[in-house]
Amino acid sequence: MASKDTKVSEMEDFYVILGVEKSASEQEIKNAYRKLALKYHPDRNPGDEKSQETFKKISIAYSVLSDPNRRRQYDLSGPSGAALDFEGLDIAEMGSVGRVFGALFTKLGVPIPTQIGPKVLSQARDLCEGKNNDAKELAAGESVEGSIKNQEAAFYRITMRKEWQQHGVMIVCKSPAMSKFKLVLFDKEGGVRIMQESMKKKTCTCADIYFVPFQRVNISEFIPMKYYMDDKETPLPFHYLDTLETVGSHTLDERDHILCVYGDNWIKTVKYKLTFVPLSAQAAESVLELNELETNLAEKKTDMAQFQTEYTEAKKRYEAAKKRLKEEDEGISKCLKRRDVLYDELFDQSCQPFAAKISPSNSSNKGFFGDSFKTTCTKRFIIGYCCVVKVNNSFQ
Repeated sequence: MASKDTKVSEMEDFYVILGVEKSASEQEIKNAYRKLALKYHPDRNPGDEKSQETFKKISIAYSVLSDPNRRRQYDLSGPSGAALDFEGLDIAEMGSVGRVFGALFTKLGVPIPTQIGPKVLSQARDLCEGKNNDAKELAAGESVEGSIKNQEAAFYRITMRKEWQQHGVMIVCKSPAMSKFKLVLFDKEGGVRIMQESMKKKTCTCADIYFVPFQRVNISEFIPMKYYMDDKETPLPFHYLDTLETVGSHTLDERDHILCVYGDNWIKTVKYKLTFVPLSAQAAESVLELNELETNLAEKKTDMAQFQTEYTEAKKRYEAAKKRLKEEDEGISKCLKRRDVLYDELFDQSCQPFAAKISPSNSSNKGFFGDSFKTTCTKRFIIGYCCVVKVNNSFQ
């Protein structure tokens, strides 16, 4: 596990601290560390606090970059140091239940870093040192299909020629079965030089390694779930280019090189197709367009970082305005309701002095016609009834 002292170098690039390129081999990292350690060792600089602090940073940087698994996690997470507290899982040490859960989380889009087992690293070192010759030959332009069990590696040997250095070469591994794997290139001492994780594409998972004489960019797989978990407030487009990094031109030495496809599935066997291809001079137009596009993406990353600041400030102003609008809505509605009540009270209070002047006779009249009309109708009914009785008697 990473020491708590990693916080002293939390925002500093370990490669910059050691003065090496990101593509540096394990031996180059070791040589750089030894040189700097001798220069800034506390015994050679007694009482110099600055040298002691520098020595501490150098030691922390080397402890991470000298370990291939921790180095890969550092390359993925960057100089934040947060991911260094979790170096990844050795799937070989997990039981069947653990593997099932690992496969489930991976399916849901939750990234779980894994390690290359020591057995595979030992095999690679023996191959590079010539102790065995178990690596298969991979010819230029040749595609090899194969399968490999979990946490095991299929080793291949490629031969780099001088004439291919002018345009560069690429090593591409694809899995139509959507297998999870690592594509690893070793240095001549058997240390891990480059390790690429497979990334999900539309129709396959893919990992590639490029050695080209022009500047390009690397972009790791975008995993939305990671950002939903870490930063729910920021829209995803601001994270699309988070993993973009500019890579300088690199050429592959004119000699034999060892690489492997490492099975990184949780349960199933990894199926893959591996190809080693020198770049063609006929692809010059595609290379030119690719350079322009990647330059634009690198600029976009800078622009989006600035735009994110502007967006955050605008969002804060919008939230404040939205809150004020709600408060104003409630306040105005309350005032309007109170206004109606006051006007009703004003009318009622103004009518009270006139209530005593209303005529009692008028107030006692009930119904539409009043009592006087009812009395008149009653009298006329009685007179009419009497006349009818009198007429009946005369006929008798």
